[in-house]
Amino acid sequence: MKRSLTLILCMALCLALSGCASDKKEAAVAFSCAELADRVQAAAAFQELTDMNEKYLEKYLMVEAADLDEWVFRRDATRATPEMILVVKVKEGADLAAVEGMIQAFQEEQLLQYRDYQPDQVFKLENAKALENGRCLALIVSPDAANTNAALGEGWV
Repeated sequence: MKRSLTLILCMALCLALSGCASDKKEAAVAFSCAELADRVQAAAAFQELTDMNEKYLEKYLMVEAADLDEWVFRRDATRATPEMILVVKVKEGADLAAVEGMIQAFQEEQLLQYRDYQPDQVFKLENAKALENGRCLALIVSPDAANTNAALGEGWV
């Protein structure tokens, strides 16, 4: 009797925990890229940011827009600073790791360029890192990494 009761309780616990895990996965995609970018932009004193078009995304990041459900890419309009907000939601079936690798390669390339061009701005790129939340990726290069990362919310690693 005790064994069967223990077994039933264990099974109920397993079901309860698996239910909690699926709720978190749903919450990971409950926002739009534009809403998230607006929230991050409000969290720090960015330079004036300009929305980049699909050609820029494909040419410089080498990310195909067809692999993304949605995306937002904003950069410093003057290019005097490396400040940017990049948030992408990768389509199911597209290679998430490949898109993340391209974003990291772009960040490394920017770091090399700004070391020669504006060395006083390099800390912004060094403090930025590509973050992931489900099928969403973000690269935020800002004057205040702590505030902008906090503005992303929970679940970003």
